[in-house]
Amino acid sequence: MNKTASFSGFGWASLMRGFRIIKHIDYTLLFIVLLLCSIGLLVIYSTTNIQITDIGSPVFFHKQLLYIAAGLVMSILIATIDYHEVEKISAPLYILSILLLIYVIFFGRVSGGAQRWIVIAGFDFQPTEFAKITLIIFLADFFSRQKDKLSYPVYFIAPFIFTGIPMLLIFKQPDLGSSMIFLGILLFMIFIAGIRWKHIIIMALLFLSSFPIMWSFLKDYQKNRIILFINPNLDPLGAGYNVIQSKVAIGSGGLFGQGLFSGIQSQLKFLPAQHTDFVFSVVGEEMGFVGAVILLVLFIFLIWKGIKIAQEAVDFLGTFLAAGVVAFFFLHVLINVGMAMGLMPATGLPLPFISHGGTFMISNFIGIGILLNVHIRSIYS
Repeated sequence: MNKTASFSGFGWASLMRGFRIIKHIDYTLLFIVLLLCSIGLLVIYSTTNIQITDIGSPVFFHKQLLYIAAGLVMSILIATIDYHEVEKISAPLYILSILLLIYVIFFGRVSGGAQRWIVIAGFDFQPTEFAKITLIIFLADFFSRQKDKLSYPVYFIAPFIFTGIPMLLIFKQPDLGSSMIFLGILLFMIFIAGIRWKHIIIMALLFLSSFPIMWSFLKDYQKNRIILFINPNLDPLGAGYNVIQSKVAIGSGGLFGQGLFSGIQSQLKFLPAQHTDFVFSVVGEEMGFVGAVILLVLFIFLIWKGIKIAQEAVDFLGTFLAAGVVAFFFLHVLINVGMAMGLMPATGLPLPFISHGGTFMISNFIGIGILLNVHIRSIYS
C-alpha cells in the first residue's frame, strides 16, 4: 500500500509539474509557428490538390497535417524536460547522427541523383536534418563547458573538427546546401561564444583559400548551379530553368498576387519543386508582394523571439542552445528565399514550416521545443 501511495504521489507531482510547465510556455512563439504552418498548408494544398488519397484528401496536404501534429506534440514534450539533461546525451546523439550519415551513404535511397534518405517502416527519414539538431546540442554543450578555454588552439580547433565530420559526410551524398548550414551554425555559435576576432579572421582566410580545392570536389551540377547563379540565362532550359521560372513566378504575383489556385507557374507546373524547395515562389505568385512580406515578417518575429530567449537564458548552455536554433532557422530562411529570388545559388534547402517534408518539419519543431524549454527555465529561475 505504501508503494502504491508513493507511486501515486509521484505521478500526481509529475502531473502538476507538467501543468505548471505548460502554463509558462511561450504561446506567442507557438502562435507564430502555427501561422507559418497554416500558410504552408495553404500553399501545399494549392499546388498539390489534384493528388488525392484514399480518404479523399490531397496526399501532400494530408501528410503535412500529420507532420505538423507530430511535431507539435514533440515540441511540447521536449519543452517539459529540463534542457540541462542534454549534457548526458549530447555525445551519444552526435555519434548516432554520424553513424546514420555513414549508413545513408552506403544503404540510403537514391532520388534525384542524391543519396539522402533512409526508409524506416515505409517512411523516408533524412539523417541530415537529425544531424543539424544534434550538432546544435553537441556544440552548445561543448561551448558551455569550455567557454573559458576557447582561446587555446586545441579548444578553438575542436568544434571545427566536430562540425567538419558531418559536413564531409553530407557533402558526399551530395548535399552542398545542408553542409553550408552546418558551417553557418558553427560560425554563429562561435561568435556568441566570444572567440577573439583575430582567430575568426584566420579561420575565414583559411576557408577562403581552400575554395580552389573545394571546387575540384564539386559535382558538375553543383558547379553549374554556382555559375548559373551569376547568369541563369546561360542555360535557360537546363540548369538555369528553376531559378528563371522562380523569378517569373514571384514577379508575376504583383502587389496582391494572382490568388490561391490561380498561379500560372504553379498551377500549370512550370515551377519545379513548388511544394518543397521553391515554395516561396508560389507565395510570391499567388499571394503577391503583400503575402511574401507577411511571411517574412512572421519569420522575423520568430527569429527575434529566439534571440530574446537566448539573451534571457539563465546560463551559457541555454544561450548556446537557443542561439544554435536561431542560426538554424535564419540560415534556412535566408538561403531559401535568396535562392527563390535568384540572389543565391539553387541549393535545394527547404523553407521552415512552409515546405513539405516530414523529417524537416519534425526537426523544425524540435528546434521550437528547445526554445520553449530555455524560455521556461528562465522563468523558473
